[in-house]
Amino acid sequence: MVENAVAEKDRDEIGTSKEENQFNFGAGKRQEVDPRWKHPKPFQYEEDGMVVTRTSVWSAPGCHEGCGVLVYSDKETGKFIKCEGDPDDPYNRGALCPRCLAFKQVEFHPDRILHPMRRVGERGSGQWERITWDEALETCYKEFRRISMTYGGDSIHCLRGTARDNQWQVGRMANTFGSPNEYGFLSGTACYLPRLSLMIMTYGGMLIADFSQFSALRYDDPEWVCPECTIVWGCNPTISNPDFFMGHWVTDAMKLGCKLISVEPRVTWLAAHADIHLQLRPGTDTGLALGMIKVIIDEDLYDHDFVERWTYGFDELAERARELSLDQVEAMTWVPKEKIVAAARLFATSKPANVVWGLAVDMQSQGTPCAAAIAALWTITGNLDVPGGMCYTASPMGVDQPSAGAWGIYDLINEEMQKKRVGWKEFPMYRYGLTQAMPDMCLEYMEEGKVKGVWIQTSNGIACMSCETERWYQAMKKPEFIAAVDIFMTPTIQSCADIVMPVQTWAEKHSVRAHYYFLSAITGACAAEGEAKSDCEINRELAQYFDNDDEFNQAIGRPEGKQRTWPWATEDEVYDEIVSPSGFTFHELMEHGPVYQKYVYKKYEKGLMRPDGQPGFNTPTGRIEFYSTLFEKFGYDPLPYIEEPGIGPVTTPDLYEEYPLIMITGARATSFFHSEHRQIPYLRQLTPDPWVQIHPRTAKDLNISEGDWVWIENHRGRCRQRARLTFEVHEKEIAAQHGWWFPEQDGAEPNLYGFRQSNINQLLANKPGTTGFGADLKCTLCKVYRCKEEEL
Repeated sequence: MVENAVAEKDRDEIGTSKEENQFNFGAGKRQEVDPRWKHPKPFQYEEDGMVVTRTSVWSAPGCHEGCGVLVYSDKETGKFIKCEGDPDDPYNRGALCPRCLAFKQVEFHPDRILHPMRRVGERGSGQWERITWDEALETCYKEFRRISMTYGGDSIHCLRGTARDNQWQVGRMANTFGSPNEYGFLSGTACYLPRLSLMIMTYGGMLIADFSQFSALRYDDPEWVCPECTIVWGCNPTISNPDFFMGHWVTDAMKLGCKLISVEPRVTWLAAHADIHLQLRPGTDTGLALGMIKVIIDEDLYDHDFVERWTYGFDELAERARELSLDQVEAMTWVPKEKIVAAARLFATSKPANVVWGLAVDMQSQGTPCAAAIAALWTITGNLDVPGGMCYTASPMGVDQPSAGAWGIYDLINEEMQKKRVGWKEFPMYRYGLTQAMPDMCLEYMEEGKVKGVWIQTSNGIACMSCETERWYQAMKKPEFIAAVDIFMTPTIQSCADIVMPVQTWAEKHSVRAHYYFLSAITGACAAEGEAKSDCEINRELAQYFDNDDEFNQAIGRPEGKQRTWPWATEDEVYDEIVSPSGFTFHELMEHGPVYQKYVYKKYEKGLMRPDGQPGFNTPTGRIEFYSTLFEKFGYDPLPYIEEPGIGPVTTPDLYEEYPLIMITGARATSFFHSEHRQIPYLRQLTPDPWVQIHPRTAKDLNISEGDWVWIENHRGRCRQRARLTFEVHEKEIAAQHGWWFPEQDGAEPNLYGFRQSNINQLLANKPGTTGFGADLKCTLCKVYRCKEEEL
């Protein structure tokens, strides 16, 4: 074991201060704008009698990407006309998915929420009346103030969906109420958080595969090197485009000679075109990664210089890997050991090489140790922060990353209130770079009546993210007051909200796309429909009531001098402050277009990774930690370890007899983003019904034909989806879609847009991994059988 780079006393303090709880991706030293590129067109111009405006799609409805688009609007009215990809934007270079191309049907959809409303019947009755914005905001202020003053601010929970431009606003809104409890519904926050926590704690920052996206010059940048090999592990990026990563970048690299290893239970398009496809049993990823590590170390294929100079705990990692035989790995994963050896050799001998990983890593109870094992593969082979390798996603131009939920939050509540975050004590890893409360514990708090108020923004939780859906549905009936902000009425809002407020689409509002490596503006390209306001403006206006209430701020112990949580007169002033470290104002950023800084490789050699400016990494030892000193401190296994899924062929053989199919959930379609877009006609034409993939031989044995409605059932519940017969799935597995509800159906109780009918989450448990991260969402058991005609 190498000597620690920091004293034990210092390590004990890590995770308790404001600084250590914020995302620290890189040194925070601002780089200059890359002078080699500037957008060739003005921010706004006229074409064929229409106004054309450059903007980014990084808000509801949308996805993680932030693609550059051109919005065409009416010169007189400002109304949206059409949207096209921006061919000059380096990120997507003009490419657009069906969701953008169908956006006009979102903008002018007859079911859009266009005015604030108040519930007038019982919760779930579907009875609403139109009210003014003043009435909506004053009601929210009075109710959340009453709850905070009566029960404590931590009794208010703020619920949100996936990370986009408005995630930080939900966290800041919680803090405005005096609450530290902001989170999504997902068990074990099993969406990137297991990987993210691992990278923050043992790598000192977040990494992503380098496919030239750090540079505006893209493939023409002379400093970029095309990877010789990439592993696509646990994702289907050509469909899902996950986490600011365009799937076609992989195929672009393949055309340039990159070899592909696919680690995937299904035979996706990429898996079918891979040089090596490792078709593993769901939930056995850690065993496969450790098997590959074993081959690389035993055959002396690792990078000795990098390992010796920059890593901590290599000997312990090697010993852990050597505990396994390849025969054991084969039996566990269902992958022939010859393929494991071939894949390990190909990856280790390719320079550079990288890994494109996805939610399958997170969506197992051992998500964090699984991430540790996979990350060790690129580290022991010396592919860290090199061109074409795995690179740190430093904040663009020194701008904090609003989607991370951390911008401006820790100044608003004191340390005592931070420690009231649900899960803070029980799951210490939730203190590292994260602002979320622990969702599984929050559900229990809600069921026990401890949650008195709820703010819902950017989330349709009971139709999309909530495992044991009925528990969440019943629990959400208990709080005294619930307010929601959205574009459309959803099952979640309809079932429990008291006030609902209309929000603007990405095409109507101002915002900032500040994440990973470049900075761009969302520019309010067209006129807003109805009375819709931006997320930021809604929150800013509501916050004014609290900011002007001295009695409230004193009562919740607002830090001295921080009584104004939203001290800006306009939303543009908010964005001016967010982007100020870049040297731009928000409107200058609008004019400039996406801002790329010159990417610096091997930052760890240049003292750009640590606050003290020394070479190394922002970890307790100053090195990459295969053996995590923080995990050890918190009582967790400091090394990657194997743990079978809680429900599966090995752990529950009796259940396996009754439910003989392994169920993969969350299979994506380009038509939708999670539970969004189900009411958009063009997109529903592409995917009119929820589908479950079944192997043809399995379907034949079960007397199931293509297109049949089938029940998917296990010991927790059942739902129905249409059978899609395909050789893409293994005979012992199925793959089902998530996020389904039916906006065309009755929205009132008991139907609530049919959110129970095809909701695969009814078969899943709220049961996180040991660290509080990860849950077995893609590796549980089920059976499938045809629906009876009278059940349809």
